[in-house]
Amino acid sequence: MTQDPTPQEALASIQAARASVGETLNYPFAWDLAYGGMLALMVGGAGLPQPWSTVTLVLSIVALVFMVQWWRKRTGWWVSGYTPPRARWVAWVMVAVLMGLMGLSFWTRLFDGPFWAPIVAGALAGVTGIVGGRLWMRAYRRDLLAGQG
Repeated sequence: MTQDPTPQEALASIQAARASVGETLNYPFAWDLAYGGMLALMVGGAGLPQPWSTVTLVLSIVALVFMVQWWRKRTGWWVSGYTPPRARWVAWVMVAVLMGLMGLSFWTRLFDGPFWAPIVAGALAGVTGIVGGRLWMRAYRRDLLAGQG
C-alpha cells in the first residue's frame, strides 16, 4: 500500500485486518473449560450456605479477572461480550440461561430445596459457558468479517 492510499485500498486493508483478527482468535479449549468452571462455581456456589456462597462468588470473580488478564496479555485487547451485533445475542441468551440457573441454585438455599439443585445448576452453567463461549466466538468472527466487530 502506498503512503496515501486510495479509499478502495484503505477499505481493502481494513477488511483484510478484520479477517486476520478473526483467524488469529484460535484459543485453547482450556479457556472454555476454565470459563465453564468459573461459571459452574459461581452458579453452583450460590446454593451453598454462608459464608461459602460468598467465598465461591469471590473465587469465581477472581478467576474471571485472571482470565481477562491472560487474554489481554495474549492478544493485546479485550472485547465486551455485548458489543458485537451478532455475538451480543449469544451473550444475552447466555445471561438468561445463567440467571435461571442461578435462581435454581438460590431456591435451594432460600427455600430448603433439594440438595442436588445447585449441583445440577452449576453443571449446566459450566456446559452453558463452554458451548456458549464457542458460539459467541463464532458469531464474533462473523461480525468481524461483516465489518461490524
